[in-house]
Amino acid sequence: MSNVFARLQIPLEDVKNATNNFADDNFIGKGGGMKVYKGKLFHHGQLIDIVARKYGQRDIEFWTDISIVSFLRHENLVNFIGFCDENDENIIVNKYEAKGSLDRYLSDPNLMWTQRLQICLGVARALSYIHYDDARDFSVVHCNIKSSKILLDDNWLPKLSGFSLSLKTRKARRHRLILSRPQGTREYTDPLLIKSGSVTHKSDVYSFGVVLFEVLCGRSAVMKTERSETLAHLAKSHYEDGTLDDMIDRDLRKQMDPESYKVFSETAYCCLKDERTQHPHIDQILIALEKALDRQLKSESDFSEVEETESHRWKVVNSFVFEGKNLAHLKIKLHDIELATDYFAEKYCIGSGGYGKVYKAELKHFDNNYISIEGTNKCELPKRRSVVAIKRSINKVDKREKQVFNAEIETLSSCMHPNIVTLLGFCDEGPHMIIVYEFASNGSLEDYLGPTGKMTNFTWVQRLNLCLDIARGLNYIHTSTGDKQKIIHRDMKSANVLLNEKLEAMIADFGLSKTYQENHTASTINTKNIAGTPFYLDPEYENYGRLKKASDVYSFGVILFEIFCGRLAYDSIYIKGLAPTARTHFEERKLYEMLDPKLKEENDGNVFTKGLSQDSLDIFTKIAYQCVAETQTERPKMKIVIEELKKAIYAQWSPYTHTAAHS
Repeated sequence: MSNVFARLQIPLEDVKNATNNFADDNFIGKGGGMKVYKGKLFHHGQLIDIVARKYGQRDIEFWTDISIVSFLRHENLVNFIGFCDENDENIIVNKYEAKGSLDRYLSDPNLMWTQRLQICLGVARALSYIHYDDARDFSVVHCNIKSSKILLDDNWLPKLSGFSLSLKTRKARRHRLILSRPQGTREYTDPLLIKSGSVTHKSDVYSFGVVLFEVLCGRSAVMKTERSETLAHLAKSHYEDGTLDDMIDRDLRKQMDPESYKVFSETAYCCLKDERTQHPHIDQILIALEKALDRQLKSESDFSEVEETESHRWKVVNSFVFEGKNLAHLKIKLHDIELATDYFAEKYCIGSGGYGKVYKAELKHFDNNYISIEGTNKCELPKRRSVVAIKRSINKVDKREKQVFNAEIETLSSCMHPNIVTLLGFCDEGPHMIIVYEFASNGSLEDYLGPTGKMTNFTWVQRLNLCLDIARGLNYIHTSTGDKQKIIHRDMKSANVLLNEKLEAMIADFGLSKTYQENHTASTINTKNIAGTPFYLDPEYENYGRLKKASDVYSFGVILFEIFCGRLAYDSIYIKGLAPTARTHFEERKLYEMLDPKLKEENDGNVFTKGLSQDSLDIFTKIAYQCVAETQTERPKMKIVIEELKKAIYAQWSPYTHTAAHS
């Protein structure tokens, strides 16, 4: 057994204790020679609800499942805990998902259309991840997509499971045919697999199309008809005849926005076309489903007044549930905030802008450092009092401002990183929209640049460490971490970088951020609504509406040059802006002219060196130049930026690589 798998092994005795020795009371189902039990397992210091799947002698499927899910991490995939293979027992342990599988709810009138769209979108994201995630050297074809393999947690978030029949292929060969015998359930199986014995990622697309029609029509694909027709064949015929409405529950159909219904049904139909070449890629399906959901939400909701109804369960509601996450523990009463700030007295105000005002006060809030056992009500956990920053807006009638408020809470509630400002709470009472953050005692990076001259107090190494802090924060939000979605900040600038008491940098202000799902071509968000700050904006995003993680990289590159020059990006000295000026100077080998004069005089006191290291400057300016490349494809990923900044720090300190910078 490899070390990779050894760390995931769970002793049989622990599994038996968790399931009460596989007691009948804990038995929850069977299928394919496998029995399934629920239980409670003490794992990594926490008591968690689990599902134990006991395989028979089907060792190949058992090890196939483990070899795939142990390397996959995505919020829409089943949470793999570990496995046991003692005493001829083959058991896989996953986290228990409270609501069971999707097939149980297909005909449930309480499963509203908005929720159905959210579930389908989540499954599409999971498929996009297993098909196209570039962080792995292999791609996965699931080979058994069906509604019974889609689990739902207590917030209706879908989790794709059942990888025992899956196939792995090298990333470079992911569009090639793979020979395979027909497996899985006939009603969901790609007819070309049955006919030719070959599988591609489009085989999963076909099966997912069947699931889409199950969700749309509110009926299982496994159904009995007089002519033994499958749901796929029946739905295709009705779609082509223009009679698809006949297959849909009337009450469910009434909930659907016309455009949402049109986009969804057309997408499902395209998944089931006769030729694989006619099937869309999963990233195209993802875009279509996002559009269908967007149209539905726009028709349902006015952001100025969101009511708590079943159809809005996944939106911001009065019970403080944001996109399936219960954030009631972060709720702070308006009265408590008013008392802390003496009813928003000016003496507590530390800043203001178009968004409103920021106050500094001492306030009692949820202790985000407290680690709770799963299942504990967070509202009942200890709270602590500390000095906080309180951002207050009262223009709740403004739809855009309400969206910004919701987006910031939604995003920051998913982030836990030393270089991301911590969300401590929020208040949404009456006209007030208030967000409470950890207090950054040294203000923003912008405060140190430009006419103030405060940046001159920072040595070159201190500046490099600031850059490294920001880079680590950006890499965190760009990268999958646990069940957190990837994020594009969309407004990176020095004003949105805060400094704590140790002068460590923290990224703040996520009101304009966009969630990012890493897939193939859909890694670009096409939009006409350009947001951000002039002089920091990615030109490809600003001119063509193509938003990517590389857009944040460009803005970060501008910040790098601000720190290098000691000036703000919009300083009048730069007629065309800082980034274009820096690019030209770099290409003409005159960038040293833009260096902060204070740095040219620097002597860091190192016994081996005096002044700046030319090697350090060269490494820094090269990676900064790459970050502000005019095209997105030329810019490095944040992981590379971090590596280069570390090299720049080492070059400054190392007595072996130092060469004095020219004056």
